[in-house]
Amino acid sequence: MADEEQSQRTEAPSGRRLSEARAEGRLPIGRDAAPVVGLLGAVAALTALGGPLRDALSVAFAQVTGTVDRAPFGDLPALLVRPVAIVALVLAAAGAASALVTFVQTEGNVWPERIAPDLGRLWAGIKVARLLSRDFLLDLGIAFLKIGAIGATAFWALRGRFLALPGLLDLPPAAQLGTIFGILGVAARPVLGVALLIAALDLAVVRWRYFARMRMTKQEAKREAREEDGDPAAKGRRKKRHREIVRGQARREVPRADALVVNPTHVAVAIRYRRDEGRSPRVTAKGKGFLAEYLRELARENGVPIVENIPLARLLYRKVKVGGEIPAQTYQAVATILAFVYRVTGKTGAGRGR
Repeated sequence: MADEEQSQRTEAPSGRRLSEARAEGRLPIGRDAAPVVGLLGAVAALTALGGPLRDALSVAFAQVTGTVDRAPFGDLPALLVRPVAIVALVLAAAGAASALVTFVQTEGNVWPERIAPDLGRLWAGIKVARLLSRDFLLDLGIAFLKIGAIGATAFWALRGRFLALPGLLDLPPAAQLGTIFGILGVAARPVLGVALLIAALDLAVVRWRYFARMRMTKQEAKREAREEDGDPAAKGRRKKRHREIVRGQARREVPRADALVVNPTHVAVAIRYRRDEGRSPRVTAKGKGFLAEYLRELARENGVPIVENIPLARLLYRKVKVGGEIPAQTYQAVATILAFVYRVTGKTGAGRGR
């Protein structure tokens, strides 16, 4: 049933759906990223502090073995202060690295409500159907592959070192620790490389599953589009009302305009200059497409000159709002048009309306 439902999710997740999931703390977070990067931080810290740690442990072992016939344990806490402090630094480096990669994956967000355990899921128990699901079996197979890959890599890296392990018994404590640290260093590099590769693959699988789950059915996409844009009928009514308002404004302003600048059929801009209205001519109406044709009809009916100037019409339509003054770079072009209109019609830019 779940697979059938998932097969119906053919639409890419919308930005709204992803934002809601992010707000709820549902993000594609790699399960192996934090422990692997934490291990990488620990190895880096051990690489830097391995020498001091080895020396501190060697001193502690030498003191204990040299005084085993007396009472060495009274001095043991003082001897362990330095190695314990170094181990604490290593653990802090591991924790900081894990926290950093988790912080990056969560995009810096924190969801306090998700920190507490979900008791409902705890008491729900394990469902048999979940144990037999495809995702569970796939995860189980991947887990065995991870263990096998890391184990095989460690064995391959240390295969030549096993025969030397019995010889450690004959070495002094300092040499034993040095040999053990060397063996760990040999195994760390290939094992970390495989672990990083596994973490990257795990993150890719997690992200693929996440976006697959977030996909939407056609019905969900349509419903969300309606919610975003509003009811289509109401939207149509709003557009109709807007057109009526614009046409009413045009009926008032075009008869009072000095000229209608056109381009030549797609754009129309009405301009007017009155000395008592400002220092510059103003755009009193403008339109594109059907509204531009309506402005031209009004201009012809009211004897307003129609002047074709493609670049000026485009610039005024794009840059100037209705009621706004024309920009300075158009002064000369508009002045030329108005001078021509005043010469032909005998009007002037005096402070009067029509």
